[in-house]
Amino acid sequence: MPSFQNMTPKQLEVYYQVVAVKSDRLGLNGSKIGDEGAQVIAKFLKKNTTPKELYLRQNQITDAGVQAIAKALKVNTSVQWLILNQNQISDIGAKALAEALKVNKTLTFLGLEENLLTKAGIAALRHSGNATCKLEHFYCGRLDNQRVPAPADLKQMEERAEASANARSAVDLADKNQKLRSKLEARDRELQESRSELATNELKLQQLQSYLTSALDRIVVLECNQLPVGASPNFDGPIPQIPLATLFAAANNFADPPLGEGAFGRVYSGFIPGPRIAIKRLSAESKQGKDEFKSELDSLSKFRHPNIIAILSFAEEGDERCLVYEFMSNGSVRDRLSRKNGTPPLTWAQRYRIATDVARGMHYVQTAFPDHALFHLDLKTSNVLLDAHFNAKVSDFGLVRVAQHLDDVSYLRTQNRQGTTAYMCPDLLEEGRITIKTDVYAFGMILLELVTGMKAAAKLKSDSRKALKADKFVGLVDSTIKEDGQGIKEVVSLALECLDEAANDRPSFGGLLATLDA
Repeated sequence: MPSFQNMTPKQLEVYYQVVAVKSDRLGLNGSKIGDEGAQVIAKFLKKNTTPKELYLRQNQITDAGVQAIAKALKVNTSVQWLILNQNQISDIGAKALAEALKVNKTLTFLGLEENLLTKAGIAALRHSGNATCKLEHFYCGRLDNQRVPAPADLKQMEERAEASANARSAVDLADKNQKLRSKLEARDRELQESRSELATNELKLQQLQSYLTSALDRIVVLECNQLPVGASPNFDGPIPQIPLATLFAAANNFADPPLGEGAFGRVYSGFIPGPRIAIKRLSAESKQGKDEFKSELDSLSKFRHPNIIAILSFAEEGDERCLVYEFMSNGSVRDRLSRKNGTPPLTWAQRYRIATDVARGMHYVQTAFPDHALFHLDLKTSNVLLDAHFNAKVSDFGLVRVAQHLDDVSYLRTQNRQGTTAYMCPDLLEEGRITIKTDVYAFGMILLELVTGMKAAAKLKSDSRKALKADKFVGLVDSTIKEDGQGIKEVVSLALECLDEAANDRPSFGGLLATLDA
């Protein structure tokens, strides 16, 4: 066993690092350890859980050293024996240990015999509420057995108490100054961050204002439905691209229920500076989502018509792709026919105008460009949207195909038959042929839905043909139509012409529009 006489705090620290971590019993009796040494021991008690017995009898530890040890005992869970007999501990140290005993439930024996405790310090220890720790035992001695302080001891105790109070005041003041300094530094950092955030937000605001101006200009042109003299039907300049984060913020991180869902993604409502918008977020699971995204973006960038949905902007980052449209407050025609969310039924006048609007929009799609024709290929009531005034607009151009202008007998052939089966004509469904009459067939099914309120199906077509032939079509008319429904029979006849098996016998959108406008 090494000699601990006159061991310096540094030597004690080295001893703890080398020996204490390996031993559960530390005997440092009579080592002339003072407060500095006690503070070293306290530091290691906070970190080291190996020592279970600590013997510090006959040292020079005063209240300052004991206060450090008491603080360590509040977190230490290994020490069971702590013998501090024959030191220079007064009531200040005793009260610090009493506070530690209120927290520590591991310490079993605490020896404080032959120190400088008075009745006040002893009472504080006995009333700590700790039922585990024994203060009087064969190993601990008797707590009442205290040295009577000599005048010199009393003077030292008073000086230590005053020094301790001054030290605490200095520490408190230093602590307050450090906290104040930390607060000031934190405020300065917050100010710098706020300035940086303000600059970033100002830049974003400028971008949004530019985007909004462009979008509003597009809507004005769409609603006015007129081109500048000598201009082509294409928009000048590309569709504006905006940061994806802007759309996440506008749509509440896409956490709210969607307005609708299609084959290639979901549509959400959103708010940015200006009008309410609709955001189509392409599904990550859609294998052809990227192609449909490009197709819809390219197609809608060319359109300028009051019966075609207006695209305002887009976002594309990594695998995330979004299209931003004007918001259509009355939802889809299919939703209104199904009276989704308890909406009132469409009147016959509204239904007739919807049919005319769709025919006008599709006639534009097929004839707007002199060098090629466009085919929608997914025309259906779910893709016809209604604005606040029940004006109908064709949407969802993700399957658009482009071809040189075709005559009534020319066609394209495709192996990739996409779309909705109930709206697909036999020549597309069975042979993969696309003609200028392919979308006309789907329009015929839309006309039957408008009249009956029923969902598109092959049976709806056959039942309508039979009812019209037997002049009993009234039974199939939507019961919510309360008007006389003048022209209903003519619309049914027109629908069945559109649904003709032979593409050549179907009317064109130009002819349909002329009939409906008559």
